Amino acid sequence: MNIRELAPMLINPYNHQSLHAVEDQYLEDVSGNRIPVVNGVPDFLALEKIGGMNKKYQRLYDSISPFNDIAEKVMSYFMDLDKLRREWMADVEVKPGYKVLETSVGTGWNIRVLPDFAEYYGLDISGGMLRQAVRNMEKWRRHIQLFRGNAEYLPFRDHTFDTVFHVGGINFFDNRVRAIREMIRVARPGSRIVIIDETAVHIQKRYRKIPFVKGYFNNGATDEMRALAPVELVPGNMRELEVKLLEHGRMYQLSFRTV
Repeated sequence: MNIRELAPMLINPYNHQSLHAVEDQYLEDVSGNRIPVVNGVPDFLALEKIGGMNKKYQRLYDSISPFNDIAEKVMSYFMDLDKLRREWMADVEVKPGYKVLETSVGTGWNIRVLPDFAEYYGLDISGGMLRQAVRNMEKWRRHIQLFRGNAEYLPFRDHTFDTVFHVGGINFFDNRVRAIREMIRVARPGSRIVIIDETAVHIQKRYRKIPFVKGYFNNGATDEMRALAPVELVPGNMRELEVKLLEHGRMYQLSFRTV
């Protein structure tokens, strides 16, 4: 999908103005704000100065992005990662023709195990992860439209997607309430939303033991409080609210259906 075809489903997420494409170089709103398009990926972070925990973890993901897929290959010698991800994705509703959004798409490995009869869109705060995702999609012969942006400010019109899901990272967002409300806003009525992230057990046993990474997960009780399924942040009118543990308690899944 080219930028001109994409523009009708997009907005400036900071003022909700419509966008139009200027050739294939950038998107522009009526106020003159411009969003550059780099190798087919609109960069909405050009309009925002990232700070707080979002900046901290953006640096982490940019730093590890060159090694992410190497780690995936090494881990695949010890476990069936495709099978594991299919278990994660079991409650993500995908039907032919669906528009499916993954926030914090990373390098695209979750999309890889989903059926190819839907339209996929992915957003991430890390440019490094997105560059690797572009290479992966070419290698896997899968198509996904990628965006660089903040999941707390999604650049999509209301009720755009049939399914929205998120895997990893939301525990340490600056504003988890806003991120969840944004997922709801861009989902169509009746859509299923699935949020998966690490539990405190997994953070303790894994991330706090990796030399380069452990400095990002050293806040003790603060980390543990954030590593709980944020049920209290879901609006009370959502339907079919469910929480369950995956991977023997290493991950939680929070899911619900919009009204």
